[in-house]
Amino acid sequence: MIAKAALAGALLISGVGLVAPLAMAAGGSDTCIATPAEAAPKDCKPPSETTAPSGTGELPDAPGAVARALRLVGSHGYYQLCARLAANIWGRPRAGYYSAAEQWRQMVALGKAHRNDMRPPVGALVFWATGGPYGHVAVYIGDGRIVSNDINDRYPGEGGVYDVAFGLIETRWGATYLGWAPPIY
Repeated sequence: MIAKAALAGALLISGVGLVAPLAMAAGGSDTCIATPAEAAPKDCKPPSETTAPSGTGELPDAPGAVARALRLVGSHGYYQLCARLAANIWGRPRAGYYSAAEQWRQMVALGKAHRNDMRPPVGALVFWATGGPYGHVAVYIGDGRIVSNDINDRYPGEGGVYDVAFGLIETRWGATYLGWAPPIY
């Protein structure tokens, strides 16, 4: 882990960057983070495809996802990789979608999207249109909070992971909230 952190830091400082960043979590071995050369840890559970009704609390397996999300807070390496962060939180090494915008379109097409619903259950993926082609996705952790990347970065490319207020994506980035969907990967 130390060697990976040193390599990631050296590549970021050098300006080379990483195609598939090594996202380092603070503590715990079940963070479900993988690089293209590594599999996700064996104790990661796949996300449930069931949906909790709006405002009813949380999705199945949400406590584990929230625990992973909170362990990732303070880590780096997720610059413009919101879909990967959300997938890692739900125990997947990659999202399997080209972008958050594409993931939202798929949720709409599958009838799993809860458009404009401001009361997501704990663990839900929450989506925004950002004015660009990629959009943004984060994970709702309850009490009006989300775990998101990039929002509090001090410099471009930092890719930090943060526990922030649900509304910060709209107020800071001027994004438009689209709604929520269950974690289907």
